[in-house]
Amino acid sequence: MLRVREAPHRIGGIEFQVDGVGFMHSHGPSWLDIRLSKEDQASVLKTGQALPHQAQVHAQAGWVSFRIEISQDIATAKKVIHLAYKNARKNPGDLESR
Repeated sequence: MLRVREAPHRIGGIEFQVDGVGFMHSHGPSWLDIRLSKEDQASVLKTGQALPHQAQVHAQAGWVSFRIEISQDIATAKKVIHLAYKNARKNPGDLESR
């Protein structure tokens, strides 16, 4: 992924940014919070590819959570992360306000 950099996340873990805008962060090795477009969020939640974010304010802003429990989860995580990355590159201004 081009232009992605790692930074410390404000509540712990590692944040991944594209052009300075965070689109994903980790809470340890198996828990990810991923920011999607509202359309992508609805799709991955409907198909069970991700979990609703625990904080309602973040869920309303397009965030989902992903737990990696078995090695097969990694392929799905990559798909969801790629959606977030594409959205962050396409709509950076929208994400800064979320």
